[in-house]
Amino acid sequence: MNINYKRDDQLEYKPDVLKGLVAYNKTFAGDAPSMTVNVYVIDNDNLVGGCHTELEWNWVYIEALFYQNHEILITIMNELYRLFKEKSEGIIFESYINNRIEDFKAAGFEVLGILEDKPIGYESHILVNKKMTDIPVNHKYKLEITNKKHEVYSKIVDEQVKAYNEVLKIDEAKIDIEYVAFNQEKLVGGVYGYLIQDYLYVSILWVDEAYRGNDIATKLMDLIEDEAKEKGYNHFYLGTCTFQAKGFYEKRGYKVKMIISNCPKGYDDHTMVKKI
Repeated sequence: MNINYKRDDQLEYKPDVLKGLVAYNKTFAGDAPSMTVNVYVIDNDNLVGGCHTELEWNWVYIEALFYQNHEILITIMNELYRLFKEKSEGIIFESYINNRIEDFKAAGFEVLGILEDKPIGYESHILVNKKMTDIPVNHKYKLEITNKKHEVYSKIVDEQVKAYNEVLKIDEAKIDIEYVAFNQEKLVGGVYGYLIQDYLYVSILWVDEAYRGNDIATKLMDLIEDEAKEKGYNHFYLGTCTFQAKGFYEKRGYKVKMIISNCPKGYDDHTMVKKI
């Protein structure tokens, strides 16, 4: 067996690598329900708050958010609680900005885990709300809730998030990295991740079942970690489920920082960090 490795600069093979991982996950988790929900808050025809979320593996992830005051945040969260309380384990939000962390605590969230130096000098808090209890608030806002992003409002949300990040000098730029493995012309594995702030995040690692046991995953991880190190990064993190590769990553020096229960239902997801 002659396995060849190459850097996939154009991410040409990313859909195939992801497809392989999804197929593997389905053998354990089945077809876990997923959906997107977007909440927009309007005051006198002006958008004053917006939130884009995705339900994935039994948890709701907040992907983009802006709000002009705490009352608007509570209004948004109340709608998410109502929509997802019977459909998910809870809601997850991540931030290293103190004001936002306190706002979410006031909205019923608790700190599940902290990632140190993400970015350097800060502590990134992963906040969760499993109770999703409605918080009384009187408001006269108009709410629009959609599964598909509103063409105009979604642009405003993105602009507000960008402006917020610029004021606080938050760099959300990403550098994609992917390596793939071939046996002759056959794709047999791949790893995809990205550099963001001061971390390498490894998002996808997959090896064809027929080729496991040949150190392909080890070589792929070596390649992506070595490139990150060459670029000056020495903090790596990833998530791995109960049925995936926790032991493999532990042997590579990764340590569990927090556990998300029932992600997907019946299993746990482990957030793991490696510092060199």
